[in-house]
Amino acid sequence: MKQRWKKIASLMLVTICAFSLTACGKKEETAAYQQITDDMVSNCAEVSQSAVESLAGFDDETLNQMTANRDTFTRLAVSAWMDQENELGKYEEMGTPTTDIDREEGQVTVDIPAKFDKGDAEIKVVFNYSSDYDQMVPAYMTISEVETTGMKLNGAAVNTVMGVGCVFVVLIFLIFVISLFKYVGKIGQKETAPKAAPAPAPAPAVPAAPVEEDLTDDLELVAVISAAIAASENTSTDSFVVRSIKKVNRSKWQRA
Repeated sequence: MKQRWKKIASLMLVTICAFSLTACGKKEETAAYQQITDDMVSNCAEVSQSAVESLAGFDDETLNQMTANRDTFTRLAVSAWMDQENELGKYEEMGTPTTDIDREEGQVTVDIPAKFDKGDAEIKVVFNYSSDYDQMVPAYMTISEVETTGMKLNGAAVNTVMGVGCVFVVLIFLIFVISLFKYVGKIGQKETAPKAAPAPAPAPAVPAAPVEEDLTDDLELVAVISAAIAASENTSTDSFVVRSIKKVNRSKWQRA
């Protein structure tokens, strides 16, 4: 009995999809070809709500069995539901669905707000128009978490910190690069400036040769000097001979 109930439960979602092929695409005799009517849109919203209620009533074992279903919509819907339950917990309730019609693309999107144990989510079911049946066919279903104000503020704070941090890192890098320019200039000067030749050592000063005055012809001066020397020595002028007369530095003479 239990096994039969599981099989019946696994077929419920497939039945809903089959219902969308028949009930969702009621064609009016006066409608143009590929026209999406209001009845089609209303039936899409009802089918989406029924699919959410069916998924909420299945246990984990049944959902795992349904992932092997050949129907693409059923596999995608079950996978999305199981992934979201792992993040937001158990389903609690759904809100009023809203529809968005794209007549050019032949598409109807049904948005259903839902509340889970750990947060809110938005369930989106997309239907495509089938020209073969002139009906709306379910394409896929997605479930996304609704960001709360706290989550938005947290994300904004993280982005702000990362942005300011990146700016400071770039500024510090630029300051470091600019500080290296002075070394680059010095290196360039060393490479281009020619080496100055060493200054030649100053030549040693040569002392000037003393100028000798030839006074031998000045007999009177020689006689006077000879007489002065003989008088100071108490001797005669015959005891010595004056050979030359040199001028004595006056400063040395005064110190003596």
